[in-house]
Amino acid sequence: MSSGVAHLQLCLPATHFVTTQPKLVAEISPSFANIYGQAEAAEAQPLSEIAGVGYRRALEFLVKDYLISQYEDEKAKADIRGLFLGRCIEKYVKNENVKLVAKRAAWLGNDETHYVRLWEGKDIKDLKNLIALTVSWIEMELRTLELKKDMPDNVPLAAGTVDKDGK
Repeated sequence: MSSGVAHLQLCLPATHFVTTQPKLVAEISPSFANIYGQAEAAEAQPLSEIAGVGYRRALEFLVKDYLISQYEDEKAKADIRGLFLGRCIEKYVKNENVKLVAKRAAWLGNDETHYVRLWEGKDIKDLKNLIALTVSWIEMELRTLELKKDMPDNVPLAAGTVDKDGK
């Protein structure tokens, strides 16, 4: 640059695409939605070495906030807050589909934070896919719980109607 001529080496957009999280998920874990968006911003910069750490952190907030919303017991809530993510998933996630994908997302997320990778051949795309699956299963469970509240099994029948079993 001694000739007084500048050379543009990198040009990045001022904004990036942010994944919109499902409303029910964002309501139980606004921190997840925020952290995930920041991880996407890091990935877009491209700060790929720290983006994975952000996605792993977002996953932890998602799972723990989801579990805290599911438990009434303050002792369980305190335990959820203090446990490592993998142990938290094993001990408190009841939905087998959520458990399956969240556990694997945690494995890949840990690879993004630790010196030694255990899952060679898997990368940040795989982690994001597993987080998306976790979000989807959590959303389906939350929507189902809303349906159960809105349409409980024990609703009295009006005269001349059939019950839920068609009788």
